[in-house]
This record gives sequence, C-alpha cells and structure tokens, in this order.
Amino acid sequence: MPDYATFENRLKNIAHPDIAHRIIGHIHGYAFHCLTIGKPAPSKPNILLSAGVHGDEPAGVEAILQFLERDLADIIQHFHIVVLPCVNPSGYVNNQRENIQGEDINRAFKNEVPESTLVKQQLAGYRFDVFLDMHEDYDATGTYFYEGKRDSAWLAPAIAHRAKKIGPLDADTAETDIPLAEGVLQVDPAWGESGFTSYVYIHHADHVMITETSSNWPMDRRAKVHLLALDMTLDHYSTSLKGEPRE
Repeated sequence: MPDYATFENRLKNIAHPDIAHRIIGHIHGYAFHCLTIGKPAPSKPNILLSAGVHGDEPAGVEAILQFLERDLADIIQHFHIVVLPCVNPSGYVNNQRENIQGEDINRAFKNEVPESTLVKQQLAGYRFDVFLDMHEDYDATGTYFYEGKRDSAWLAPAIAHRAKKIGPLDADTAETDIPLAEGVLQVDPAWGESGFTSYVYIHHADHVMITETSSNWPMDRRAKVHLLALDMTLDHYSTSLKGEPRE
C-alpha cells in the first residue's frame, strides 16, 4: 500500500523560492498539502491540479510528484498553478476509494465531509483557466477523458489522440455518457455539484478535464498519460493566452 511518509518526503525535497508548500489542515491524522507554483500575475494562466480524491487511484499522485520534481523554472515564469497532490490521504494510505470514514469525497462536495470542506475553503475566491483532475479506472482497458468547457474548442480530443501512442483508448460508454470524440466524454451538467470536477466547473473554472487511466497498466505508464495531459494543457494555455491581457 502507498506510504504517506514517502509521499511527504518527496514533497519536502521540492525546494524553490517560487514554489510555496503549505499544510492547510489535518484530516484523520494526516497533513493535507497544497502547493502553489509561481506568483499570480495578469499575464499568467491560472491552473488547478489535483489527484488522489479516490485513495485507490495512486497514479495521479505519482504523476503530480514527478511533475513537481522536474526543473520548473519555465513553468514558474509563465504560470500560476495551485496543486492539491493528494485530496484523500486516509484513502491513499489504506488503498481504498473512500476516506477512512467510508465517504466518497468525489460525491461529497455538497456535504460537510472534512476533505471536501477543506478544499472548498482553499479554493474560495479563486478563478482558474483550467482544472485538471487525475483519476484511474479499475474496469477500463485503456485511457479516457472527460472535458467540460464553456465553448466548444475542445482540447481533450487532441490529448486522447496523442495518448494512443502510450496505450489504447477505452471505448466503453455508459447510456448516460455524452461522447465528444474517441476516448472523450463531456462533463455532464446533470452531475450537479456533488463531484469535485463539477463543483469546480460551476464555481471556479471555465474549463475542466478528468484524466482516467487503466489501473491494470503499470504505474509508470499510467503516470505518463497523466503527464501528457498536463503538458499538453500547459502548452495550450501558454500558446493561446500568450501576449493577451488577463482579467
């Protein structure tokens, strides 16, 4: 099972004057970490990253750690990024979807669950250009994505196309899914605001994406898909907003 001390040690080894690392609370005996990369500025895209809302989906946590362990000098210069690297510490440690109290945090953003409450407090007052939430699926045979966007200039189809070089896309869809492209489904407004991504979409961002990798793949392969999605998202916002004034 994942070791939270190892996770925290990797975070502590990330040292840069423009990466702020804070413990914003303690839940079920575990520190809840938040990192901020770069300083906000009118010219910088504002990005939100998260992983580990389901404790038995560690590949997103690993991908965020690998991202933070890179040389981020260029990222720091051009972006302002808020990172919630492990939203469900007690689930992560116990390798279970829910937290230690049996609550699915990703269905609890309308409720007074400690983890979702802390996240909502942390995000209060923020507006993000894009939110990327990293997940896994034990039933999936490949990668797939969810995307929500105020306009129809979708980004996930291009990411999904590139992801096929890492592994196949998952073709299964549920009756209620809204397909956008191969391996891409739309974030459904009918979800309401109980889920993390839909909550952020309603209150804090005009663009959201969920990356879903197959839990049957090796860890490095799953993390590679998450990092591809992150890198392509950053490249998209660096290019599309370059030279434009920000609100």
